[in-house]
Amino acid sequence: MPIAGSECLTLHDWGKRLGPDNQQADLVEVLTQQNPVLQDAMLLEANNITSHRTSIRAGLPEAYWRLINRGVPKSKSAVTAVDDAIGILEANSEVDRDLAELNGMRASFMLSEAKAFLEAMNQRMAETLFYGNLKSNKAAFTGLGVRYSTLDPAKAASAENVIDAGGTGNDLTSAWIMLWGDQTNHLVNPKGLPTGLQQTTLPGVQRILDADGHPFYGYVTNYSWKLGLVTRDWRYAARIANIPTTNLNSIVETGGATAAAQKLVRQMIVAFNKIPNVRLGRAVWYMNRTVKTMLDLLAAEKSNVNLTMGNFEGEEVTKFKGVPIRQCDAIIDTEDRVTA
Repeated sequence: MPIAGSECLTLHDWGKRLGPDNQQADLVEVLTQQNPVLQDAMLLEANNITSHRTSIRAGLPEAYWRLINRGVPKSKSAVTAVDDAIGILEANSEVDRDLAELNGMRASFMLSEAKAFLEAMNQRMAETLFYGNLKSNKAAFTGLGVRYSTLDPAKAASAENVIDAGGTGNDLTSAWIMLWGDQTNHLVNPKGLPTGLQQTTLPGVQRILDADGHPFYGYVTNYSWKLGLVTRDWRYAARIANIPTTNLNSIVETGGATAAAQKLVRQMIVAFNKIPNVRLGRAVWYMNRTVKTMLDLLAAEKSNVNLTMGNFEGEEVTKFKGVPIRQCDAIIDTEDRVTA
């Protein structure tokens, strides 16, 4: 496969990875993110290879009051089928043999590069989970943002679970409450295929083509992750959209629950009560660092009885109405405004 020079590691790149002792440096991974949503979500095997079909009750049969000696009309229920696509996220690493083997550090050099690929794959998958859109990228899958993208119930039933925080600027974000479970929301991998992120290093030295189609030899590693998102029942997720983040930052200076913070807490109560039964699966809140920091400050000041500190999977976290709050860096501060 032809590759461009900017996509290949060079001697200059190799030199920047050396420490003072001319050994592989311990790189500072400043580009890492926290995206625990990928670990929290339930993962099931799809009932197809490229998609997962969910059959949903769309209508109940009619019931009638009957008079003696009079019959009633026939009726039936209605069912609809929804197919959720499974996307294939891939990346390839091709490293010149002579570059990898300089100073006899091939193992540590390749491991260092693998860490970056694994982090990139995780970030892109988390980003797609929230913002994936088949209209703009047919190879991906539909994320939560598209599934809960309107305030008008006439356009989508899920609009009932989208709460408008009222922001109108370019500093908007969302907070989500998700209930993960086999009957609510879950991830899927293709039927009969391995689960999770797969790292495959081709054996030995491989023949690679440069940008001009000329061959050289090196080491090739493929990273592949096949995943899809299934919303079996839209009632088991809720989005607080259009949260203006600028106003939330003022709590650091002023202390206490500002008007913006109080409003968000009230809307979190509304979102929580949208979920029919939080005991049907694993309930988790997701928001970015800006919003989570504000809630952590409120919890520390004991200004809201709904915010408490507790343990979640061995970690001390802030909880809202008993549901853990998780920071997801994939959730941005510059979302498009959700409207009707």
